[in-house]
Order: sequence, then C-alpha cells, then structure tokens
Amino acid sequence: MQMRQGIFILLLILIILATACGDQSIMNGQDDKSMNTNQKKEEIIIWHTFSEKETNIFENYIIPLFEKDFPMIEVTPVRQAYSEELKSAIIARASTNKPPDIVRMDIAWLPKFAQLQLLYPVSNFEDFKDIKNRLYEEPLASNLYKGKYYGVPLNTNTKVAIYNQKLIEKFGIEKLPELMKELIDIVEKNNLVIGIDDLSPWETYHYFHGLGGVLMNSSYSKAQGYLDSEQSIKAVKKLLELYKNGNLTPKLFDAPNTWEGVLDRTYFMIDEGPWFYSVNSQEKIDFINELTVSSPFPETDGKRAVLGGENLVISKGTKHLEASWTFVKWMTSEVPQTQLARTGLIPSNKQINLTSFKQFPYYQTYLNSLDDTIIRPPVAEWVEIREVYMRYFKLIFTESISVEEALSRAAIEIDELLEEKGR
Repeated sequence: MQMRQGIFILLLILIILATACGDQSIMNGQDDKSMNTNQKKEEIIIWHTFSEKETNIFENYIIPLFEKDFPMIEVTPVRQAYSEELKSAIIARASTNKPPDIVRMDIAWLPKFAQLQLLYPVSNFEDFKDIKNRLYEEPLASNLYKGKYYGVPLNTNTKVAIYNQKLIEKFGIEKLPELMKELIDIVEKNNLVIGIDDLSPWETYHYFHGLGGVLMNSSYSKAQGYLDSEQSIKAVKKLLELYKNGNLTPKLFDAPNTWEGVLDRTYFMIDEGPWFYSVNSQEKIDFINELTVSSPFPETDGKRAVLGGENLVISKGTKHLEASWTFVKWMTSEVPQTQLARTGLIPSNKQINLTSFKQFPYYQTYLNSLDDTIIRPPVAEWVEIREVYMRYFKLIFTESISVEEALSRAAIEIDELLEEKGR
C-alpha cells in the first residue's frame, strides 16, 4: 500500500513539473504558433500600373520578401491600366475612405491628389527624414506640395539623347553636344533631323526651356509675363523654324516612328526614356547599342530633360496607416530597389550600385542626368495646363495663329486655371 502511494505521489510530481515546464516555454516565447493563433494579420491593398514583366517581379519576388520580414502584414497587389479613368477611380475611392491603401502614382498626378487632401503627408512620420538621404533629390522633390511631402519616389526616369552612330561618323562629329546651342548648330549645319513624337510637354518642354523659354514664374502661380515673354516667343519661333526647315520631325502629325527612325538614319537624334531599351529583348538591345550612342540631353542653365517616374503614396483614409508606411519606406530600401532594377526600371535609391547590371549598360547615362532634370510645374491644374500648352503649340505648328498671339492666349488661360482653382 505504501509503495502504491509512493508511485502515485511521484506521478503527481512529474505531472506538475511537466505543466510548469509547458508554462515556462510559453513565457519564454518558445511556442510562437500558440501565441500567433489569436493575432490577425493586417491587409494592405496597393494599386499599381507595372508592366507584365515588372508585375511578375513585384508580386512574386518583392512582396513575398516583405511579408517574410513583416509576417503580420499581408500585401494585396492589384494591377491597373494607366489611364485618366484610373485617376478618377482612385479619387472616388479615396474620397470615401475605401481601398487601396497605397498607390503607385505618376509623379504628375500627385499635386492634384494632395490639393484634394486625399493623401497622407508622409513627412509627418518621425522617421521620414531617415530615408530622405537615400533618395535622388529631384525625384524626391516631385513629392513636395505646399511644404509637405506626400509620397516617396519608387522608380524614376528622365530622357537622354540617343544619336545614330553612322550619322555621327558620316559627318565627322567628334564630340557629342553638351549644350542645346551646340545641338542646334550641328543639325542646322549638316541638315540633320531631330525626332520628336508629338507636341506634348513630355516631348517639347525641354526644347522650349533649352532655347530660353519660360512657362511660369518660380512659384508656379503665374504664366503671364513668362510664357508670353520675349524670350519665350523667341524660343518657340526657333522651334517652328526648325520644323519648317525639316530639322524637326517633318511628319510630326502622322504618328512618326522615332524609335525606328533613329536606327535607320531618318533621325540624327531622338530623346527617350529607359524603356527605349528595357522593353526589348537582350538581342534587340545589343542591336540598338551597335547602331546608336546615348548621352545626357544637352544642357541649358543647369537643366536637361523632363523628370518622369512613379511615387508611392498613402491614402489619407487608410485604416492601416502604420502598416502602409512600413511597406512604403521598405520599398525604398536596397533589396526591393535592386529587384526593380532587374526589370529595367531606374531605382530612386541613389545608393544602389547599378554597375553590376551588365545587361543594362544604358543605366549610367540616365543616372548622370537625374540631378539636372526639369520638373513639370507641380500644380494641381497640370493636366488642364498641359492641354492648353498642346492646343496652342498645335495651332502654332500648323501656322493657324502667330506665335505671339498663341502664347498670349495660352498664358491668359493658364492663369485663369490657376486662379479658378484657388492658388
């Protein structure tokens, strides 16, 4: 009997010890699965307009890397077609605090969304200043609106000059033009042609600026006295002269194929973004590099070509503000930025070493141009201003109106837009 009691007491002690050990493992955090079963992941939704190739990298490589680092945040990507309809949809949803939480947005769209108070100012985050130093200055500046930053640059681009190698050799051009004046002298002297696709600001603003034109004042609040100034009139008249003399895309209104034109010697030079290379196969890129040479767009007063790219912004109505910011700032770090670079996109993180990307030898020319880019006026009315710009440039180039009258009318209409929207 005593032996049975002893065995019973021993078993009881062992059970108590086992229970205590189990409790201790939980206290020490060793049973992670038990702890996490009651915790719910935060889901953040991001709308993007990546290409098919870019989407594959973003959704199948980059997002899983983030979710591995931050297991309590789940990222749901939604690919959208880039269009004005997309902009309207984002405005409608953000106005009613509906997802997406994050948007990859064209830099030209940001001021409108900021004016409508639909974006959360990321400069409000205490650690925003910690990521500023890793980013290129001009792309970062595209997020600035009335003293606050409303996003961060995800990927960036600009345009560089792409010359036909055979024409360089044929006309004995020993040095590629570094200044706009040098470019104009070369094309006029040798009766060469510059290829542009249309009369939009993306295609012509840097030529207008390069020839001395000024669209608005430095605070982007007034066009009269600037767009219709003597120097702007002179700049547009020079562009018109080049067009009439055949030095600027003769068939400008017939959808010219400038990409093929610079390869077959129709054009001495075109200016284009990195997609001129990146959308092609490696074999085609090699072929392009045999026939052309790239160089930073000719400079005037320290500025070259127009800045492009996309920013990451956070909807002001998001219910997952901290999680969204965690993802946004992580996307500017080395790992995701390097992955994006593999698609041909130019990273916004200036600390990324792109020399290892031997399949993209064109990268360096674009990087050398980023600090000298022209930012399109960061005003909420930019889309309407762009339409005014294009309408009057078309009237000028079809000689339906004089340069003086066109620029005077355009300046008045732009100022009316700025005043109308309460600037």
